[in-house]
Amino acid sequence: MINKKIYYLWGLFSPEETEYLNFIKEKVQIKLISPSFDLHITLAGPYLNIDKTFINKLKTFGKSNSSIILHANGYYFKKEMFKSFYISIQNSIYLKELRKTIYKLNKFDLDDNYSPHISLCYGNHQMQEKKELISKLPKLNKTIRITKIALVEINDDINQWKIQESFDLS
Repeated sequence: MINKKIYYLWGLFSPEETEYLNFIKEKVQIKLISPSFDLHITLAGPYLNIDKTFINKLKTFGKSNSSIILHANGYYFKKEMFKSFYISIQNSIYLKELRKTIYKLNKFDLDDNYSPHISLCYGNHQMQEKKELISKLPKLNKTIRITKIALVEINDDINQWKIQESFDLS
Protein backbone atom coordinates (compact mmCIF):
# COMPACT_ATOMS: atom_id res chain seq x y z
CA MET A 1 0.00 0.00 0.00
CA ILE A 2 1.37 3.44 -0.96
CA ASN A 3 0.78 6.22 1.55
CA LYS A 4 -0.86 9.13 -0.22
CA LYS A 5 0.24 12.30 1.52
CA ILE A 6 -1.39 15.55 0.57
CA TYR A 7 -1.39 18.96 2.19
CA TYR A 8 -4.06 21.48 3.13
CA LEU A 9 -4.17 24.84 4.84
CA TRP A 10 -6.43 25.01 7.87
CA GLY A 11 -7.66 28.01 9.79
CA LEU A 12 -7.24 27.62 13.56
CA PHE A 13 -8.96 29.53 16.34
CA SER A 14 -8.00 31.49 19.45
CA PRO A 15 -7.43 29.43 22.62
CA GLU A 16 -10.73 30.67 24.11
CA GLU A 17 -12.72 29.81 21.02
CA THR A 18 -10.95 26.47 20.66
CA GLU A 19 -11.94 25.66 24.25
CA TYR A 20 -15.58 26.64 23.53
CA LEU A 21 -15.66 24.65 20.26
CA ASN A 22 -14.01 21.63 21.91
CA PHE A 23 -16.74 21.71 24.59
CA ILE A 24 -19.34 21.42 21.81
CA LYS A 25 -17.30 18.80 19.91
CA GLU A 26 -17.06 16.65 23.05
CA LYS A 27 -20.86 16.81 23.51
CA VAL A 28 -21.31 15.72 19.89
CA GLN A 29 -18.76 12.91 20.15
CA ILE A 30 -20.40 11.46 23.25
CA LYS A 31 -23.31 10.56 20.94
CA LEU A 32 -21.50 10.17 17.61
CA ILE A 33 -18.23 8.19 17.63
CA SER A 34 -15.52 9.88 15.57
CA PRO A 35 -11.81 9.68 14.79
CA SER A 36 -9.73 12.24 16.67
CA PHE A 37 -8.90 15.51 14.87
CA ASP A 38 -8.03 19.12 15.67
CA LEU A 39 -10.80 21.67 15.27
CA HIS A 40 -10.29 23.69 12.10
CA ILE A 41 -11.78 25.19 8.99
CA THR A 42 -10.20 24.04 5.73
CA LEU A 43 -9.05 27.08 3.76
CA ALA A 44 -7.04 25.70 0.83
CA GLY A 45 -5.81 22.56 -0.82
CA PRO A 46 -5.14 19.93 -1.76
CA TYR A 47 -1.46 20.43 -2.51
CA LEU A 48 0.44 17.36 -3.69
CA ASN A 49 3.77 18.69 -2.46
CA ILE A 50 5.06 21.66 -0.52
CA ASP A 51 8.41 23.40 -0.81
CA LYS A 52 10.36 25.78 1.42
CA THR A 53 9.41 28.76 -0.77
CA PHE A 54 5.73 28.20 -0.06
CA ILE A 55 6.39 27.83 3.68
CA ASN A 56 8.29 31.14 3.65
CA LYS A 57 5.39 32.76 1.81
CA LEU A 58 3.02 31.48 4.51
CA LYS A 59 5.20 33.02 7.24
CA THR A 60 5.10 36.37 5.45
CA PHE A 61 1.37 35.95 4.84
CA GLY A 62 0.76 35.45 8.57
CA LYS A 63 2.72 38.58 9.48
CA SER A 64 0.94 40.73 6.91
CA ASN A 65 -2.65 39.51 7.38
CA SER A 66 -4.88 40.00 10.37
CA SER A 67 -7.24 37.52 11.97
CA ILE A 68 -10.59 37.02 10.27
CA ILE A 69 -14.06 36.76 11.73
CA LEU A 70 -16.22 33.84 10.59
CA HIS A 71 -20.00 33.93 10.87
CA ALA A 72 -21.64 30.70 12.05
CA ASN A 73 -24.89 29.70 10.32
CA GLY A 74 -25.73 26.91 12.75
CA TYR A 75 -25.37 23.17 13.24
CA TYR A 76 -25.78 21.01 10.14
CA PHE A 77 -25.20 17.41 9.12
CA LYS A 78 -24.94 15.32 5.97
CA LYS A 79 -24.45 11.72 4.93
CA GLU A 80 -20.77 12.37 4.24
CA MET A 81 -17.80 11.07 6.20
CA PHE A 82 -16.16 14.48 6.72
CA LYS A 83 -19.37 16.47 7.05
CA SER A 84 -21.22 14.08 9.28
CA PHE A 85 -21.95 16.82 11.84
CA TYR A 86 -20.58 20.36 11.61
CA ILE A 87 -20.98 24.08 12.12
CA SER A 88 -21.82 25.73 8.81
CA ILE A 89 -19.87 28.94 8.15
CA GLN A 90 -21.01 31.80 5.93
CA ASN A 91 -18.86 32.07 2.81
CA SER A 92 -18.32 35.79 3.39
CA ILE A 93 -16.46 38.23 1.17
CA TYR A 94 -13.62 38.22 3.76
CA LEU A 95 -13.30 34.44 3.61
CA LYS A 96 -13.39 34.51 -0.20
CA GLU A 97 -10.67 37.19 -0.26
CA LEU A 98 -8.53 35.20 2.18
CA ARG A 99 -8.78 32.14 -0.07
CA LYS A 100 -7.94 34.20 -3.18
CA THR A 101 -4.86 35.61 -1.45
CA ILE A 102 -3.72 32.10 -0.47
CA TYR A 103 -4.38 30.95 -4.05
CA LYS A 104 -1.90 33.58 -5.28
CA LEU A 105 0.79 32.10 -2.98
CA ASN A 106 0.35 28.56 -4.32
CA LYS A 107 -2.49 27.58 -6.60
CA PHE A 108 -5.13 25.04 -5.55
CA ASP A 109 -8.62 24.17 -6.78
CA LEU A 110 -10.41 27.48 -6.08
CA ASP A 111 -13.77 26.05 -7.07
CA ASP A 112 -17.22 27.50 -6.54
CA ASN A 113 -18.47 24.57 -4.48
CA TYR A 114 -16.41 25.53 -1.38
CA SER A 115 -18.59 24.86 1.62
CA PRO A 116 -16.91 26.39 4.69
CA HIS A 117 -17.54 24.47 7.90
CA ILE A 118 -16.05 23.39 11.20
CA SER A 119 -16.46 19.64 11.59
CA LEU A 120 -17.52 18.37 15.00
CA CYS A 121 -17.31 14.68 14.10
CA TYR A 122 -16.41 12.43 11.20
CA GLY A 123 -18.12 9.19 10.34
CA ASN A 124 -21.25 7.53 9.08
CA HIS A 125 -23.99 8.13 11.62
CA GLN A 126 -27.74 7.72 11.60
CA MET A 127 -29.61 10.84 10.44
CA GLN A 128 -32.12 10.53 13.29
CA GLU A 129 -29.32 10.56 15.88
CA LYS A 130 -28.00 13.78 14.37
CA LYS A 131 -31.43 15.43 14.26
CA GLU A 132 -31.99 14.68 17.95
CA LEU A 133 -28.52 15.89 18.89
CA ILE A 134 -29.00 19.44 17.58
CA SER A 135 -31.60 20.29 20.22
CA LYS A 136 -29.23 19.16 22.99
CA LEU A 137 -26.33 21.40 22.00
CA PRO A 138 -25.59 24.90 23.30
CA LYS A 139 -26.48 27.96 21.29
CA LEU A 140 -23.63 28.86 18.93
CA ASN A 141 -21.62 32.05 19.15
CA LYS A 142 -22.41 33.85 15.91
CA THR A 143 -18.79 34.84 15.31
CA ILE A 144 -15.63 32.74 15.46
CA ARG A 145 -12.17 34.20 14.84
CA ILE A 146 -9.39 32.54 12.82
CA THR A 147 -6.11 33.55 14.48
CA LYS A 148 -3.70 31.12 12.78
CA ILE A 149 -3.23 29.23 9.57
CA ALA A 150 -1.71 25.77 9.67
CA LEU A 151 -0.04 23.64 7.04
CA VAL A 152 -1.41 20.13 7.51
CA GLU A 153 -0.15 16.83 6.12
CA ILE A 154 -2.92 14.34 5.49
CA ASN A 155 -2.47 10.66 4.85
CA ASP A 156 -5.72 9.62 3.13
CA ASP A 157 -4.96 5.91 3.39
CA ILE A 158 -5.15 5.89 7.16
CA ASN A 159 -7.18 9.05 7.90
CA GLN A 160 -4.29 10.71 9.70
CA TRP A 161 -3.88 14.47 10.05
CA LYS A 162 -0.70 16.16 11.26
CA ILE A 163 -0.11 19.90 11.62
CA GLN A 164 3.35 20.51 10.15
CA GLU A 165 3.60 24.19 11.02
CA SER A 166 1.28 27.01 12.03
CA PHE A 167 1.51 30.74 11.48
CA ASP A 168 -0.10 33.44 13.63
CA LEU A 169 -2.13 36.06 11.85
CA SER A 170 -1.25 39.58 12.97
